Amino acid sequence: MRGSSDGRTGFERQLAELNAIRADPDEPGAAETLRAALAANSNLLVARAAEIIGEWQLPGYTDRLADAFGRFLVDSARRDPTCAAKYAIADTLNRLEVRDAELFLQGIRHVQMEPKWGGQEDTAPPLRAVCAIGLARSDPPDTLLELARLLADPHADARIGAIRAIAYAARPGGAPLLWYKAHLGDEETAVIYECFSAVLALEPEAALLLVGERAAGGDAAQAEMAVLALGSSRLAGALPLLIGLRATAGEPLLRRATLTAIATLGSDEAFNYLLGLLADGSPADAADALDALRLFREDERRRRKVERVLRRRDDLPPGRSAYSTT
Repeated sequence: MRGSSDGRTGFERQLAELNAIRADPDEPGAAETLRAALAANSNLLVARAAEIIGEWQLPGYTDRLADAFGRFLVDSARRDPTCAAKYAIADTLNRLEVRDAELFLQGIRHVQMEPKWGGQEDTAPPLRAVCAIGLARSDPPDTLLELARLLADPHADARIGAIRAIAYAARPGGAPLLWYKAHLGDEETAVIYECFSAVLALEPEAALLLVGERAAGGDAAQAEMAVLALGSSRLAGALPLLIGLRATAGEPLLRRATLTAIATLGSDEAFNYLLGLLADGSPADAADALDALRLFREDERRRRKVERVLRRRDDLPPGRSAYSTT
């Protein structure tokens, strides 16, 4: 590759120009530099240009982004290792809220096998996941069918992308599909957590009961994911469920998880419950409550309340009484 007068290669020069635009998109010649980068053979230059366009929400590049995406679908493992360019383009099109069902369908179906020590690996799961969101936004007639197929993807990243896209699409049938997936189970607990969270977002009232039942009666891993999803839901109705679950949970880890979930709710009612447990609970329960209350350390008003109560407790287990913002 030819070098410039300062000794840099053409790639290095273009990358430096793109980095300058990333800091200031109003740089003279920025549009020309971005167009040239999107037309480059280097997937890394295309990826960097796409990232800048997405970060700054720059208009006028949609067609060039789509053209570059199509180019890197051809001989993709050699020309776009790890799907770097395709992923950056799809992510930017999502940021720009572009509706392009054909492009996102190509991405959601793309498998890219690349050499790996001892064999090959598919590097496209993150691409399939990000394209799932784009497909949900584009909303072609077969959206739910395509996303249901992705739920069976062998890679957890892609399955999680499908779940989030189904929640985003909010189509009739989405919640039952995700509940069925949760019922079937998954080798990755993060996938089950995403299913519970999505169902709680799509059908809050019905899902509170269903997820609460799974928290009370599922296997240990599913129960913990259900508890954490209840906390992340921020639903007011989750608090009494979580308090009840803590009272009946036999496993210490699950009892502590319910307190973390209660803190995650973030409400004054949740905070006051934990503060009461810190004030009046057994030393072990108070220490667990304090662990959960650390989620509120950046809130000065709440932090002061915790510190006042904590000064009255001198019986917490060694090493579990510290509470500060550092």
